Amino acid sequence: MDELIKGFIDSLNRRETTKETYRKALREYSKWLGGTAPETLTSNDIQRYKDYILSKHLTSASMSSYLTAVRRFYDYLVSIGRAGENPARKVKGAPRPRRHLTDPISRRDVGRLLDAIDSTTPLGRRDEAILSLMVRAGLSEIEIVRLNLGDLKSRGGSKVIYVQGKSKDRKDEYVTLTPSLEESLGRYIEERGASGPEEPLFWGVGNRAVKDRISTRGLRARINHYFETSGIKKKGVKPASLRHTAAMLAIEEGATVSEIQRLLRLRTTESALQYFEEARELIRKL
Repeated sequence: MDELIKGFIDSLNRRETTKETYRKALREYSKWLGGTAPETLTSNDIQRYKDYILSKHLTSASMSSYLTAVRRFYDYLVSIGRAGENPARKVKGAPRPRRHLTDPISRRDVGRLLDAIDSTTPLGRRDEAILSLMVRAGLSEIEIVRLNLGDLKSRGGSKVIYVQGKSKDRKDEYVTLTPSLEESLGRYIEERGASGPEEPLFWGVGNRAVKDRISTRGLRARINHYFETSGIKKKGVKPASLRHTAAMLAIEEGATVSEIQRLLRLRTTESALQYFEEARELIRKL
């Protein structure tokens, strides 16, 4: 089984992070097989494996990644003649969650959050720029972490910033900066000092992180710090809440489904519609 997994992983033309996700999922599958040859399994066996995964109480996204890895692994076995058909094709994937697992914050709490930042300090100016990009332009954690100075460009007379989201190989999408976002970034960059276009836009802090790219862990720590100091930290409010808040604020201001899809760089209309359903739920609770 180890050799089959290695052959499958080597055959993938994917990012290393994606390969590692598949490798981890297939190690779990191999453990569940317990020495049974994978090509001998039927759709009923794959359904039993799905039930086993469901019993582990993973997130819907994690369950989907486990089942996707098995499905594509069998595609590989068929392609090399090791299996006659893919038994995982007849097993439905994990159900998609009906709503996001994080909650947005209110417009009032956005004000409290930004007011908690001491923008007179270099660290404060950095954090103000980061939180503003997330809550006003809908940037995700990974998009923030991957930003370089050279991603700030002019396009059609406007200032834009090119981003690289999750599972993306290049920066082929951009966000148009509002005057307030442009001003916030300008203050930070002036304090930060100019450097090469491939330099990280947002540096980390601390002795080990001086002029190193901010890490996802470090980013989350700073956001949670401001959630605590502003008094808005509660169950369901996490760093990802800022991106959801950007969508909710835009919907409140009259944004259309296509505008939300563009704002958050979503692949499908259905993903954008989910935000509108959650917005209606929030209104009903008021």
